[in-house]
Amino acid sequence: MQDQEIDLKELWQIIDDNKKTIAKVTAGFLAVAAAYLIVVPPTYQSTSLLRIKQDKGLSSSILSALPTGSDQMIKQEMNTDAEILKSRNVVIPVIKQTEELKDGKYPDYEGYVKGRITTKPYKDTQILEVDVTGRTPEKAQEANSLLVKGFLNRLTELSHAESQATRKFLEQRVASAKTELAGAEDRLKAYQVAHKIYSTTDQMKGLADQLTELDKAKAQNQLDLETAQAALGSIKGQLSDAGAGIADSPAIQQYKTQLAQLEATKASYTGKYTDEHPKMQEINQQIAQTRQALNDEISKIVAQQAPSSSAVQQKLLSDKFSSEAAIAVAQSKNAAIAALEKKNDAEIAKLPEDQQGYIRVKRDADVAQEIYVMLAKRLEEAKVAEVMVPNEVQVIDEATLPERPIKPRKALTLALAAILGILAGSGYTVAKALMYRKIRSSEDVEQYLQLPVLGSIPDADSLKEQDNQKETGFKALIHSLRGGKK
Repeated sequence: MQDQEIDLKELWQIIDDNKKTIAKVTAGFLAVAAAYLIVVPPTYQSTSLLRIKQDKGLSSSILSALPTGSDQMIKQEMNTDAEILKSRNVVIPVIKQTEELKDGKYPDYEGYVKGRITTKPYKDTQILEVDVTGRTPEKAQEANSLLVKGFLNRLTELSHAESQATRKFLEQRVASAKTELAGAEDRLKAYQVAHKIYSTTDQMKGLADQLTELDKAKAQNQLDLETAQAALGSIKGQLSDAGAGIADSPAIQQYKTQLAQLEATKASYTGKYTDEHPKMQEINQQIAQTRQALNDEISKIVAQQAPSSSAVQQKLLSDKFSSEAAIAVAQSKNAAIAALEKKNDAEIAKLPEDQQGYIRVKRDADVAQEIYVMLAKRLEEAKVAEVMVPNEVQVIDEATLPERPIKPRKALTLALAAILGILAGSGYTVAKALMYRKIRSSEDVEQYLQLPVLGSIPDADSLKEQDNQKETGFKALIHSLRGGKK
């Protein structure tokens, strides 16, 4: 049997002969589309814009980075905030305030987040777009507004929890520092009266000033160490066992060691160089670059070692590594300061005994004063941080009131239904014609049966049609002849 050849003209003739069938199929598709548009309620979308700035939390205040963070850190910060925005603590209250109960239950949280909330960061910017859908324009706007408000409140709660731990620690230290200051001042006054020392020599003054600068650096460093330890304890309490067990990478260890050495070198310059000295400027630049490299490495390692963790847990891991680095730096600086203290103690030992005693009590009073002032300042900052709203997230555009639904799109739906109807109807008629295997003409006999055609018997309808055509042609001929005579 020969392969069947398909002629495009034949296909077009099939389609042309079945225009009514195709039109009916298309009308059916349009009817279904119209019913869909009537039954399906419209969906409206409200949009708000947020600016996500670099977070300056507790750990970052201790181990400060350069003013501009890396792209990876900014991206991680935006992803973290996007996950917090879609967390249960933020979304479930929105569901309860905006949705109605069905069979005694609110809409499912997972389905609501996947189907109703979309967050889209703008590339190379700090802008995060938040889209929320609803059945009416007012519902969409209300849900978006409540979501953003709940998100900001949740950020405030997380920030306040960290600030509260710092504030409680500082309150205890301020109380003890105040007592120590009062005792040191009383001992200084008593020593001055007992030894009648009311003025100092240049050598005593120089040693006393150098010791004061060194003790200020020591007190500041000790406070940084204790604060970092308190922050690390708070972070470990929030981390899961699996998250807390992630170890440092060799690269993080290397940067921590390098940073600690640089800070120790800077500590050894205390009392020798001012901040404007070239050596001090050079060491400050090296420290800033190393801190930035450390922060970049921390972000990369956290993303690699905890890809399946939540963004919130990844942020805690990042803060954990930063706090551990701050502790290592403070411990290294303590060693450098201790070496300087040993050198100064040798110089003090050359002075007369009464002068040595005066320097010691004066030093204790100065240190106690510096520590108390420093702690009091930190305490006030912690109190302010505990009650203020975090400003790393700013609302650029409030939730919009949509003017028209985003779906269903009526014109597009009807156009697609018409196209699909035409294609389906045409395909149906062509397939039906091609699947028809009966003998339809003398050509089919010769092609499929390989037999010669001796003659054909027309059916009654064909004969009648031929007679009609002949009669019509005869009448036309007579009419033309009559017209010629005239």
